[in-house]
Parts: sequence; structure tokens; C-alpha cells
Amino acid sequence: MDVEKESQRRREALKILDRASRGEEFGPIFAQTASLAKDKEVSFEDQLSVFYSLLSDLLEISSGIRTPRIRNLPLRKELEETARRFNLQAIQRALRGLDQLAAGARRNLNKQLGLEAFAADLSS
Repeated sequence: MDVEKESQRRREALKILDRASRGEEFGPIFAQTASLAKDKEVSFEDQLSVFYSLLSDLLEISSGIRTPRIRNLPLRKELEETARRFNLQAIQRALRGLDQLAAGARRNLNKQLGLEAFAADLSS
């Protein structure tokens, strides 16, 4: 496993979550989702697990637990900043969106469009 590539992958996924939560323009977000969907080095399911892991960290931070168990510790500062824009309902909605995206991927639906829809849903 290439630790630097894995770290970069997590950083990019967090950027998608962060940008979508701020309701930023979708051009940069869609460029990132296109890059993820076309990445042949890592399975789409593994990429989705990165999002699940990040959302789990956001849930830990947002829930007010005194000592949250952060899985992506090198991204703690960025996670805490992003968590300020996510309430518990938004995280639950994001998790449901990921569940739908994973189910669609198993049915061979377009991964890029699914990621774009996921990001668009986060911004609303």
C-alpha cells in the first residue's frame, strides 16, 4: 500500500465533502468526482469506504463526544473545520446517499453520475 497515495485519496474525498457542504460551485467538485470515478488503481467500493470513514469521523466530532475516535487522524484539523458545517441530520443524509451510491454501483450504474448526485445532495 502506498501511504502517500492513500492519504491523498482521503484528502481529496474530504475536499469533496467540504466543498459540497459549503455549496461551492460544482465545476471543481465534478472534476474531483470524475477523477475518482475513473481511478483504476482503487476499486470504487474502496473509494466509498473512504467516504464512510470520513463521515464516521465527522459524526464523532459533531456529536459532542469528549474524546472522539478519529480514524483519519492526520486530517483532524480539516475534519473539525468541515464538521462545523455538518449537523447530525446532514451526516445521516450523506450516509443514506452513500448507501444508495453503493447499491447503484453493484447494479453497474454510472459511478461518476452517482458521485455527482451525492455531492449535489450534500449541498442542499
